[in-house]
Amino acid sequence: MTFQKKTLYGVIGVALGLSLFAMGCERQSAPPEQAAPQKGEAVSADPPQGPATTGVPVDMSLGWCAGHGVPESVCTRCDSSLIAKFKAAGDWCGGHGLPESQCDICNPGAANRWTTLDPNASPSDDVPTVPAGQATNADTSQGPATTGVPVDMSLGWCGGHGVPESVCTRCNSSLIAKFKAAGDWCGGHGLPESQCDICNPGAAKRWATLDPNAPPPDEPSSATAAAPPNGLQIERAPRLLTGTVNPICQVDTLRVRLIDRSIAAKAGIETDTVTRRRMSAALSIPGEIEFDATRVTRLTPRLGGVVREVAVGAGDYVEAGALLAVIDSPALGEAKSRFIQRTQDLHLAEADLRRTHTINEGVTRLLTLCTPDTPAREVREAVREFPVGEAKAKLLRSHASLLFARGDSARKASLAGKGIGSDRDLEVAQAALAAAEADFIALREETVFDGTRRLLAAQHAAEVARSAFEAARRELHILGLAENQVAAVGTEAHAKLTASELRSPIGGRVVEFHIATGEWVDAADILFVVADTSSMWLVADVYERDLLRVREGMRVAFTVDGLFGVSFEGTLNWVSSKVSARTRTVRVRADLPNHEGLLRAGMFGNARVVLHDGEPVVSVPAGAVQTDGCCQLVFVQESDTVYEPRKLLLGASAGGYVEVLAGLDVGERIATTGSFLLKTEILKSNIGAGCCEVDPGR
Repeated sequence: MTFQKKTLYGVIGVALGLSLFAMGCERQSAPPEQAAPQKGEAVSADPPQGPATTGVPVDMSLGWCAGHGVPESVCTRCDSSLIAKFKAAGDWCGGHGLPESQCDICNPGAANRWTTLDPNASPSDDVPTVPAGQATNADTSQGPATTGVPVDMSLGWCGGHGVPESVCTRCNSSLIAKFKAAGDWCGGHGLPESQCDICNPGAAKRWATLDPNAPPPDEPSSATAAAPPNGLQIERAPRLLTGTVNPICQVDTLRVRLIDRSIAAKAGIETDTVTRRRMSAALSIPGEIEFDATRVTRLTPRLGGVVREVAVGAGDYVEAGALLAVIDSPALGEAKSRFIQRTQDLHLAEADLRRTHTINEGVTRLLTLCTPDTPAREVREAVREFPVGEAKAKLLRSHASLLFARGDSARKASLAGKGIGSDRDLEVAQAALAAAEADFIALREETVFDGTRRLLAAQHAAEVARSAFEAARRELHILGLAENQVAAVGTEAHAKLTASELRSPIGGRVVEFHIATGEWVDAADILFVVADTSSMWLVADVYERDLLRVREGMRVAFTVDGLFGVSFEGTLNWVSSKVSARTRTVRVRADLPNHEGLLRAGMFGNARVVLHDGEPVVSVPAGAVQTDGCCQLVFVQESDTVYEPRKLLLGASAGGYVEVLAGLDVGERIATTGSFLLKTEILKSNIGAGCCEVDPGR
């Protein structure tokens, strides 16, 4: 950067530093014994305000403040600690924030009187000058009508100094000699007398009538109403809550206002429109490889016993259902023996039930055929093949007795009718018939009851036997036997009754091996760990500040330092809901295909979570983003002269741009180059405001 550019930026920086003030903040008021004067009104004409009336003694040994035109010992703008002393002495202008003895606005000529103390000042004798505070022509109002150099509006308007460019000596120093030659020069303030508003109040307003950008008379600018003649100011505005960063911070209630639109160009402030840009960005975090917990099985024997055979070793690949080891378990032998016994008991109970059911069916048919009126021969022939057991003989005997009693009663009745037999014999025969009929009916009922009872008893016995069988069968399943193995119990050799086979439920690699032939193992011992390594887990820890950028479904690329040129890609499928109390991070996980088996549990590497892969996102230049200590800011251009600090929620960054998650809309214009100067003025207005609280350290 050339010396001229450095000097220009230095001047601009000083101009900006002197050109901002907070609107809406209460001004310092003068002490009760001395009220603050109104603008444009002198406190007293005798004695004149200046070094003679200063409330703080002058000490020239501290040097001269050329920037503010007073000795350093009384410069409140360089040393704010002097303000209290001036107020205590009653020397304070609350309207303009200066000691009354230095306020040239309220007391024209005060600045000129302070200038007499400047040890570096030199009189100008080559051209006639006008003393400070005295107009060249008392009858003519200073302004465009009295300018010593003709006005040429084709050269434009100097918004920074409020005059046409053709007569601006601060922008074009070559004009100074022309004004001096024309006798239009204020030596006390270094300006043409026609432009010196200090010596000639109202001159600036008269020059402002030539401004082509000035608002109409019915729309006065708030900047010209009470703004200092130094370019910028800060105003209070209704607060806009964007829900971003620190909601307590009040920085977004401010506005930065330029007195003139040309100041932005002179200060190097450039703007750009907020748009969507295609962005490719990733978040790099350290990661570690683990086995997929859904593809890992830890095998225990379920029964204590002695290891008889080990079929695989560490590192072997096994299929699902493959035999891993054989354990000689006495408990398994006892369970199989119970199962064999329960099987036999069930077979016997079912056979007895079938026999009882057959007998009950025969009795039912017998009772159907064997009625009191059926001839005995027909009954004997019909039930000859019925398997009815004891009931068959009883029914036949009872039926025969009934038939005999019936025949005897009929014969006795016939004889009695012929007068051959006695009445007593007839009565005995009839009684015998009644008894036979009663016995036959009772026997039929008893037969039905006994058959039903025997059938129910057989059914109950069968159900009990089946329950015992199912219990023994379930016990074998609990001990790890498959259905085909249970079916083979009872047909295998006795030596295999105690043999417990340990098989792998999944296909994979034996990654852990804790077994040896001949040793005793317990049911809780982990003998094998089998893992399906075709897919592995990548686990990583994300800081809380990055959680807004990370979500499930994002692509992840993982690299290991030792595997040069190899990258493993997967998808983020889990973001923990818990923050680690120790590291204050959140664990995330991704599935990584591992068909070649290069990934191994315990590997460390770098995981890159792809935040954006060329998709358009709302973004701004990274240089446009500033911070006030607690919030990320950009300055949104509301008009040519007004900038609004806007709090942002930021996302990914790449290629000199940063993603905006919240706080800006597409189409808004923001300050890019030069936004730092705007931020410095915001910070000046917030000094001591305490918008950000700091907790004490633990």
